[in-house]
Amino acid sequence: MHIQQVFDAAWTEGLSLPLGEAKAASQTVALIDGMDFHRQSDKDAVAHAYQERQRTRVYESLNVRSDGWFSTVTLRLTAIMRHQVICTAYESHAGDRNLGAHDDEWLGVITQMRGAKRWLVWPETTGAPEEIVTRVGDVLILPQGVKHEVSTPDSPGYSVHLVFAITDELV
Repeated sequence: MHIQQVFDAAWTEGLSLPLGEAKAASQTVALIDGMDFHRQSDKDAVAHAYQERQRTRVYESLNVRSDGWFSTVTLRLTAIMRHQVICTAYESHAGDRNLGAHDDEWLGVITQMRGAKRWLVWPETTGAPEEIVTRVGDVLILPQGVKHEVSTPDSPGYSVHLVFAITDELV
């Protein structure tokens, strides 16, 4: 389910995120290329690895590795859903390598924070995918096990989205 403009775009873009130079020292960043996850925590090492091979940067478990509003949102979602929720940020540019087509083991509540993201979603196990483009302030609900593939469109050429992954683990 794609819900457009849930949040005001200017407000959403103004929210601080611990990415790039603003990331916490303890925050690990995974650079992904297919199923290869190359993890770094040093800011310079992340920048160098990205320059060597441009890949989506994944800021895993923001809710426990960085302080901010996203930790509070994650805690509230955990309380409401009564399931463990994990917040992860995905940052990419047009042409960055990524996971390719895959499915996830959690229910994803995805919020587009910056730029835009193109999603191919296969709602059925057979048939053609549905194309969805999320823009700043949009929310996409991606059910557990639904095959999808993402890319960053040339315009605007940049994307940051948060995934609030609602797991099967009860709390």
